[in-house]
Amino acid sequence: MGSKTATKATTAAVREGGVVTYKGGILSDLVAKAAHVAAPHTVPWLLGAGLMVPAYGLHEMWGASPWAAAGLTVSGGVVTAATWLVSRWRHVLGRVQSTGTAAAASGYLLAATITGPTAHPTIDLWIWAGGTLAALWNVRNIIRPKIDPEGTMLAPGGPGSLFKALFTDGQDQVQVEAVRNVKVSPTAIKGTVELGGGDTTDDLQKALAGIEAKHGLPVGSLTATVNRNNAGQPTVTLSNPLLLENPIPWPGPSAAGESVAKPLQVAMFQDGSTFGLGVVGQHLQVMGMTGAAKTTAIAWGIWGEFVTRKDGALVVVDITKGEQTVAPARPALHGAVTKKPSARDLFTKWLPEWAAERLAEFGDKGLIAWEEDCGYTYLEVWLEEAADVFEHIDMEEFINLARMLRSAGGGFAWSLQRADHTQMPTIVKGQGGGKICGGVESAHDAGWGLTDEQEKAEAHPEQWRSNYPGMAYADAQGVPRDRIAMPMRFYDWGPTNRDRVANFAAHCAQYPASARPVDPITAKLLARIAGAKPAAVAGGERQEDEMDDDVKVTGVTREYLAPDPELDADDAANPIDPEAPLQDVPDIPLGGPKMSPEDARMVLNRTLAGFADGRPFGPADLGGVLASTGLSRPWLQKQLKARIEAGELAYDPEEKKPYRVRVLAPAA
Repeated sequence: MGSKTATKATTAAVREGGVVTYKGGILSDLVAKAAHVAAPHTVPWLLGAGLMVPAYGLHEMWGASPWAAAGLTVSGGVVTAATWLVSRWRHVLGRVQSTGTAAAASGYLLAATITGPTAHPTIDLWIWAGGTLAALWNVRNIIRPKIDPEGTMLAPGGPGSLFKALFTDGQDQVQVEAVRNVKVSPTAIKGTVELGGGDTTDDLQKALAGIEAKHGLPVGSLTATVNRNNAGQPTVTLSNPLLLENPIPWPGPSAAGESVAKPLQVAMFQDGSTFGLGVVGQHLQVMGMTGAAKTTAIAWGIWGEFVTRKDGALVVVDITKGEQTVAPARPALHGAVTKKPSARDLFTKWLPEWAAERLAEFGDKGLIAWEEDCGYTYLEVWLEEAADVFEHIDMEEFINLARMLRSAGGGFAWSLQRADHTQMPTIVKGQGGGKICGGVESAHDAGWGLTDEQEKAEAHPEQWRSNYPGMAYADAQGVPRDRIAMPMRFYDWGPTNRDRVANFAAHCAQYPASARPVDPITAKLLARIAGAKPAAVAGGERQEDEMDDDVKVTGVTREYLAPDPELDADDAANPIDPEAPLQDVPDIPLGGPKMSPEDARMVLNRTLAGFADGRPFGPADLGGVLASTGLSRPWLQKQLKARIEAGELAYDPEEKKPYRVRVLAPAA
């Protein structure tokens, strides 16, 4: 009922001869301001007094008719009930006050029609009850701006009231008592939804799809997040998912020459705000299927911002794609590792020594963590196709190193297609403080890339698959809690892959690593990495690393168990007979000598026989096979794939334990 329109002063202060005078008069100005402030509060009194006019008319026309009394009783009841229903979105006190006012007005018209508006006690009740109600509305109008200072009392029919209607207009999936603290911006509307009837944020999140469908909104327009201060008052945001329908061009560095402690602006949220990723003090996991632009959008976007900062050193490890990923960025990188032996040395020798030296110096200088202007370089180590890296390093050492690195002023980021337990130990996932999940193949895969809170908030990266490169969810340092389930899109380096490579390479050339000097301890580490770089081979071909593994099977091909009909020579020469009796094979402690392929297959056969009852199992259930045989995971994965192709095992990627032993039915 109150007006928010500012009134311009009718007077003007004018300096004449050093004296300030007022044109128009101070008294008239004060009277005008007082009238403006008082005007909204006269409305209830004017409406109450105005009821006398229809009351006189009704009494003159139908005062003696019993049908008029009956009709007014019915119409008054309808008006009162309608007021109660349409005010359901308001606070309970406002709802009661509105409904009570409608009931009192209807009752007065009925009494005045029968007795006349000036008869006693009708006029007495009108003066007393009407005056009380008008005063109550004055109190409400006076207090409301004070308890609601952020402009939530939005005009009827405006964006705010339409936002409230989403949750109150005929939706019965959750009980909504009120919608408050509504804020309208050019790209989003946000408000607090007060739930009743014991409903929770989870209930509201599950109802959002139905609300979107009822009001014809694009899928994903509404997001709801938990209010940690009040479980019954989640925050809901309405934004336009079509804002991210098309790629968003890279806007350029956000803070060139400043510290990496300042968030890296790398993506745009669905509500139009930017995603500022905080890299200092956290490890990061990036996940997404092939084609989701984990490298060209997410990785290159983060690298592109990182290398513009003055106090960060970026080292990239990619033993799978090698120069394909690293080459465009090489001028801006402080180090790149593309060979397996160098990767093993990096994680088992060079980084542990770097961390130990840094921690010792931090202790001497009283630093408990890296901070801006501390005199040391922040080190970010990025692992592309991390499943392959994890396959060739000692994971216990990596876990210990992850703990040390963060304290020593560094961080890991690992990027892979699916972060399940076959690709990385569960404890490693626990070391990561942040998660970014791009498009994935299925809802089952999404569970490996999202936090529990994101899943509860109905984040669905499987909706994009590889059709929207750069789309992602993030629950990491720098993401407000009300946006962890809001889609974002990482900036795009160009309309085509050729353009992306050229533009990213040009950007990295503008920010060479040589222009960002590092501290002496980090310089020693980088010298080791540079010294491990293999010499170029004539013709541009690179020599293959000498590996001590039996089989060279990468995590990339292993991710979704792509068919691989090529078996090793021993497997091909000794096909498995499912009907052959199992022989007892002595167990060999972990770390002992490796078995021959024939003996190892018998150990695997004996273990699989334990699942002949049809129970599902996963790779983790076969850890005893590796411990007994001394062989590696690639060998086991290859054996399982061979049995799938032979029809001995059933495989369902949607299950957490995806394997089952097929029971062969006897011939009829």
